[in-house]
Amino acid sequence: MPHIYPPVAPSISGDVLTISRFLNSPAAVQRRLRTLTENRFIADVLLSGRFEVSGGSILYEQSESIFTSKAPESVAPGTEYPMASAAPGTAALAAVTKWGQDVPVTDEHIGRYGGRAVEVAMIKIANQIIKQVDAVALAVIAAATTATRAAGSPGGVGSARAWSVVTSDPATTAAPLMDLMGAAAEIRALDQGYEPDVAVMNDMSLARVVGTAAIIAGLPREDRNSVTAAGLAAFREIAGLTPLATNNLPVASTCFVIDSTMLGGLGYERIPSPEYQGDPANGVESYSRRDPAANDRWIVRGRRPVVPIVQEPGASFKITGV
Repeated sequence: MPHIYPPVAPSISGDVLTISRFLNSPAAVQRRLRTLTENRFIADVLLSGRFEVSGGSILYEQSESIFTSKAPESVAPGTEYPMASAAPGTAALAAVTKWGQDVPVTDEHIGRYGGRAVEVAMIKIANQIIKQVDAVALAVIAAATTATRAAGSPGGVGSARAWSVVTSDPATTAAPLMDLMGAAAEIRALDQGYEPDVAVMNDMSLARVVGTAAIIAGLPREDRNSVTAAGLAAFREIAGLTPLATNNLPVASTCFVIDSTMLGGLGYERIPSPEYQGDPANGVESYSRRDPAANDRWIVRGRRPVVPIVQEPGASFKITGV
């Protein structure tokens, strides 16, 4: 899962009466679900903008230049100034999708396993919604990103070589540090005010980055929180980029270098359902109740009405074959 953090101790304990009181409290269920999902949506990090949607869809602009249509000219005294245009970006439309599911928790399961039965149900709801929203957002980012280059050939120089290729010859061994710096340089070279700040890849690719000799040589070693002691959790930054690991990339052997402040955002809809708790802008909404069909069980629900949008495709660069 993306954004791994130390596990939080279960907040549900005691007998069936205590668990039933917990399930019957929408605010308590929402607090627990928020804890489970907090800092784990990679989509929320990469697409940092938030846009409240009315009518189920959002109209937005893509690739709006920060410059006017032409360079300024020398203006003689008393003469007219040359006219330039400040064209908006290309208009695009996206519709919100409501992602959600119900999970039943039977009275027998609660009686036999106590609070663990409810805890596991909520963990699975959180994990599934995170996986779905992140996978959709990453697919949108991948489709919008047109700037790409194979690993091992930053700037178009040299032959492509995957990060898994490690040899004693500098000319043939993997060079992920150069790949990442080259991608960031190409984004900046667009002169649109982009400043890359994150690198997104899967867990194995991140392990290969950290394990290369050039990276290890530049890491602090006389520390309890060193990579050799604490693993990837201690690896916070490379070439000015925060590494984010996710297994929801549409193509596993790719890495994206991104300016998360400019790339885009999430359009969300506030559906007027008074029985729900939570904020769709930043996480999962929840709803818990006894099964109305009187089937001796509780129903726990999670949902998130959201759509990812990419406003500045140039703020993303894809490295393939990592």
